[in-house]
Amino acid sequence: MMHDRVSSAAAFNSLPIELNKAIAHELDLDKDIATYRLICRATNDAIDADNHSFWRAKFRKRFVLPNGKTNVELQKLYQRRSNLLRRGVGYDLFRGNDDHERLVVEVLRDLIVDSLRGPPEIDHHGRPYCKNQNRLREFVRESKVLLHDRRAPAPREDEFGWIDQLLIAVKLMCAHFLFELEGISHHIFAIEESQRAVYTASSVAMLFYGEKKDQINMDWMGHCLDFFRHHMMSEDANTLFENMSELPATQKPSPWREALRTGARPLGRHWKGTYAFLDAPEIAKLRRLDPMKASSEYFIDKNVDEGKIQSLELDFAPKGKHMKWPQIFEDRLHSLDNSDESHRRPQSKGKPKPTNRDGENVQFVGTGEDLEDDFNAIGWLNPLPPQLGIPGWQRITFMKHFMEDFDEIEQDNLWAYEGIVLPGDRMILGRWWYASEHVDSTRDYNGPFILWAVDPESGSEDSEKANDDAADE
Repeated sequence: MMHDRVSSAAAFNSLPIELNKAIAHELDLDKDIATYRLICRATNDAIDADNHSFWRAKFRKRFVLPNGKTNVELQKLYQRRSNLLRRGVGYDLFRGNDDHERLVVEVLRDLIVDSLRGPPEIDHHGRPYCKNQNRLREFVRESKVLLHDRRAPAPREDEFGWIDQLLIAVKLMCAHFLFELEGISHHIFAIEESQRAVYTASSVAMLFYGEKKDQINMDWMGHCLDFFRHHMMSEDANTLFENMSELPATQKPSPWREALRTGARPLGRHWKGTYAFLDAPEIAKLRRLDPMKASSEYFIDKNVDEGKIQSLELDFAPKGKHMKWPQIFEDRLHSLDNSDESHRRPQSKGKPKPTNRDGENVQFVGTGEDLEDDFNAIGWLNPLPPQLGIPGWQRITFMKHFMEDFDEIEQDNLWAYEGIVLPGDRMILGRWWYASEHVDSTRDYNGPFILWAVDPESGSEDSEKANDDAADE
């Protein structure tokens, strides 16, 4: 064995450093790089000489290169990320609140935040992507961050029972990649718990909290995601799976295409989505269930049970301009002022004054079809501060109505929507509720909804314009 080691060292020492470097760059596993580095002086120099330039090239091959990092800093960051991602594949990630799991979740958060900071690559559908997103996609496929094989066990006596909020936020972002993975079995365990959560009265589970109502209720959003994952991706659910499977890749949920940034901004024009509802007596019964016995009761969600997927088109007001915004819409949605005071204030008459929520609000209108009836929508985007170190969240509120104008607003069929736009502006999760009458949030009739951005369908005017623009470039 000693003779083999000496022979190997002599062989590598006789090679030019450029060739030894080329060999090193072909090694993907960290343990292979470490072994290669220890063979002899020549292989050590291939890794560590030239001011550690090997590690800059290695980092660039696997991750988005951050600005201002030295080669030694990139070496340490590369090794830390690779080590934690490798270990994280074996973790359960049910709650994310022990030290080992939290380190992995923080690495995933960093990959999300640093993504697309630099020139992107382009996939075969013409969509921008980056290496960080490739690493996230690999982790989603290989780990249990979203694809569990069993129900979460009861916490141990020395273990916290709550789910770490950062883990939920990371799961929401990682969900963008689920719809690209083929041959994956999707099983949502404890779906009855998510169903119970998404139909909870609004006052019991407000979507935003804090003094400025700008902190997201991640627990509710996590249940909303799992609820729709069950219907959209589980073949056993026998609801939306078939129709989702038949959608082309450009019409399914997809990852973000630009670097994440804080502030309210216009979204894409084309969206698909769906919602679910229960009959009012079922919601009342669901809310009366003993929390300890809730798992024994599951109700058939309507709308999704028929596999219905809607299309929605949005148009945004030019910067600095506002469209009509009826007072009754503001009274129901609190789009321009979501403070505690606004919720206690008696409903008023007159035009609401737009307020600035740490940045400029963006107004929009929309059109779509629901149950073969055309509907209109009008609403607002509000900026939210970074959540758990991730920038780019927005609050969205809109009123779905069936009027061409607002002359008979009191007689219209009004449905209010509130939720979050996930960072990257490609997915929306939230709650709808019946808003034609004054709403008692302790027993409101409500349910969950999901929307996702899509590309213009082939043959549409927007699709042809996009092709013309690409040809001009």
